[in-house]
Amino acid sequence: MEASRSTIQSMTIDFTAPDPAAGLTQSGAAAIRAVFERQFADGLMPAAQLVVLRHGRLAVDLAIGAARREPVTPTTPFLVFSCSKAFTGICVHKLIEEGRIDLDARVADYWPEYGRNGKESTTIRQVFLHLAGIPSRGLYRQLPLWPLWSAVTRHVARLRPETPPGAQMAYHLVNYGWILGEVVRRVTGQMIDQYLHENFIEPLGLTRTWFRIPARELRHSPPVSAACEDQKYLPAFYNLPAIRRALVPASGLHSTARDLAVFYQMLLNGGEYAGRRYLQPETIAAATTLGYEGFDAMFDRQVRFAYGFHLGGLMPAQGDPGPSMGRGSTVRTFGHFGNRTCMAWADPDAGLVVAFTTSRLLANRPNRARWTEISNAVWDALA
Repeated sequence: MEASRSTIQSMTIDFTAPDPAAGLTQSGAAAIRAVFERQFADGLMPAAQLVVLRHGRLAVDLAIGAARREPVTPTTPFLVFSCSKAFTGICVHKLIEEGRIDLDARVADYWPEYGRNGKESTTIRQVFLHLAGIPSRGLYRQLPLWPLWSAVTRHVARLRPETPPGAQMAYHLVNYGWILGEVVRRVTGQMIDQYLHENFIEPLGLTRTWFRIPARELRHSPPVSAACEDQKYLPAFYNLPAIRRALVPASGLHSTARDLAVFYQMLLNGGEYAGRRYLQPETIAAATTLGYEGFDAMFDRQVRFAYGFHLGGLMPAQGDPGPSMGRGSTVRTFGHFGNRTCMAWADPDAGLVVAFTTSRLLANRPNRARWTEISNAVWDALA
């Protein structure tokens, strides 16, 4: 029997063993495992984790492969790329809830140096929806500055928009994080990793999640690899210790599928977990409501975005593998994806949380097929 909402909110996820009463069929759970293990056998991932929660209970908890000559376990930290954006965004939402940031205020109201060279009117809302006009400008000159917060944010403040703010949606690969991270710093006086740790990571008990992964833990984290021509040079950059340990709020979080799942369960609970309130339900509702639906000029496809999250249920283009959050997803399904590797999403109507981590980049379509296959297997397994 499904637990009441109040019971789910007060529960701590028990990761000692999957719960037979979690709400997946036995055959469905076996099918999820089979998909996961076949993808590993087919070479789609040398290392991976998968966690599925249903109604606040553990249904699937898998880890496979090896990294740096040691087996991957559920506690192995993975670089989760742009899954980081959900964590950065939720820090801003907490400050909005507290009245310290206004969604429709200008970025320059908090970070005056940003308001120049055509960016004066850019709002926090536009940053959330990837409408700020600087999706990739300055990226290559910026790369050496990533470990130097003051230098990289000065660089972003000087940029001229590629398009006027608000004029065109184009996914902001990393500038999303520099902008929101610096706004958090200006408002709170804390670096965003400190603010995230104090307000979410530590109290949620996410002991395997970091911006700026400690050096002692980096040796346990799987190195990034690529099985696609167009990203073959990216692993060499992202595997540099200085980059893996830099504060990169858009793409530098290290975590596990278990920790991602707990974070999303808190969101699914309306901002509460294990009897502690982190955010108000209204804040979660605002963060996960549709803000933009249309064409993404960066990835050349139709998208749905909320405020820090992708949304599900969008019909795929002809020839695409299907919705990455699976055939059961709707506009109420929210989550985030990490550059052709990781994904984490939650569906409030089905009471589902899915978190998948891996270290291997695939070509765009094969990776989306990988995500879709896993997500569809979860939807098919619902009791």
